[in-house]
Amino acid sequence: MKEHYDVAIIGGGIIGHSISYYLNKSGVRAVVLDKQVSGSKATKAAAGMLGVHTEHQASDAYHQFCEKSRDLYQSLWKELHELTAIDIGLSPFGMMEVAMDETHKRELLEKKHAFASLEWLGAEQVREKVPALPPEVSGALFMTKDGHVEPTATCEALKRAALLYGGDLLENTNVLEVTKTEGIFTVQLENASITANQVVAASGADSGRWFEATGMDNPIKAVKGECFSIKPRKHYFKEALFFKDFYIVPKPDGRYIVGATSKLDDLSSGTTAGGLADLMSRVFAVFPELKEEPMQEFWSGVRPGSADGLPIIGEHPTLTGFYFATGHYRNGILLAPATGQMMKDLMTKQDVHQAFRELFSPERLDRKGASSYEYST
Repeated sequence: MKEHYDVAIIGGGIIGHSISYYLNKSGVRAVVLDKQVSGSKATKAAAGMLGVHTEHQASDAYHQFCEKSRDLYQSLWKELHELTAIDIGLSPFGMMEVAMDETHKRELLEKKHAFASLEWLGAEQVREKVPALPPEVSGALFMTKDGHVEPTATCEALKRAALLYGGDLLENTNVLEVTKTEGIFTVQLENASITANQVVAASGADSGRWFEATGMDNPIKAVKGECFSIKPRKHYFKEALFFKDFYIVPKPDGRYIVGATSKLDDLSSGTTAGGLADLMSRVFAVFPELKEEPMQEFWSGVRPGSADGLPIIGEHPTLTGFYFATGHYRNGILLAPATGQMMKDLMTKQDVHQAFRELFSPERLDRKGASSYEYST
């Protein structure tokens, strides 16, 4: 007899495990299905920034969703630590978006007008916080509530917490097909199958196949990013720093994560010498002292962007019970809590903010004229 679940979640990154956590916590039995070891792709490659304001110029509905998700981390890290004893590394030091020229300074000052809670630091104030910055620094926006977490630890904590609440996990398991008969989904795996009342496609850059399989155009835009880390012998700063063309995120264990390149439609897994060289040239132009610090490692990951730049969170326009939670691009870590909570509310028929429901709904995407989804009767 097939194992039956309330919800089957395809994809074991931080988004999939966040959905599983919120569902299982609310008494909805969910299983996560991952074709590899969960958390080993885009989640593992991320720096973990909670960049609410680095991604926005105005306080629109998307910004409000990002802000909500960042704020959820304040209670989530405590919940997860109590349940799993895992510290997700939530930084209390904030983030600075740094201007190195007058043009960028003007842009940041305009952003300051849009977000009253942000603090403007003049050049001298910035260099007091980060003495390693060169004299040509023009100022910075200080985002005291934005920060970062450790992505792998956060994903692992969500996974373990979901399991403690009665969830399930099948790793190294490829999903071959999903069909629906008499209101029940059958999820065909390589060596077995399971059934579920509802299904979520949350497989990041691999999610495109599920749009096509259910009669929609593929809106996923894969963007490869390359990063490296060093482990300085002294502490240069404790805030996450965001520049025009790179960022540096200091971690509690002493690592500095530096990122990231952007290569559209590149699904390759390797890290290129040219990409790293370009990234290093940007960083060392601002922080020449870091040239002498020990190199630790380098890696790449593929971010799941979308055709219109917004996440896709919600129910399929015509296939009842089939949901998407993907397209988060650079904001998967930031948006994991709010996405998990929103998906739980949608799937259990709870109230969801109408602006969020409409903004992220798959219904906004163009559909093919005829469905290619194979229904069985």
